[in-house]
Amino acid sequence: MSDPQETLSVVRQEIETAVEAILTAATAGLRELPAISNCDTAAAERLERHLLQILESCAFQDLTGQRLTQLGGRLSGEASPDRQPDPLLNGPALQGQGLDQSTADRLLLES
Repeated sequence: MSDPQETLSVVRQEIETAVEAILTAATAGLRELPAISNCDTAAAERLERHLLQILESCAFQDLTGQRLTQLGGRLSGEASPDRQPDPLLNGPALQGQGLDQSTADRLLLES
């Protein structure tokens, strides 16, 4: 990521997407509560899925935190343009840049 404005835009979009997923899953989970109180096993399983979606969506905090740390380093002058960073330590890539998930999965399985 080279443009601070682009970084801020990505962080903003990631936060909006995650918050929307959290709100949607929480609302759906709340709708399941009456059926669960009537011992509906299928409703309990749906509630579990909704709660897992909430937990997964909370991962945005890690990604946005990394992006904001990178941005803060650039803005404070800690990131020198003439220094080549380790490509494996450059944080989350923007959509369409860096490794795709299947490539990252293969790397993890091969090690």
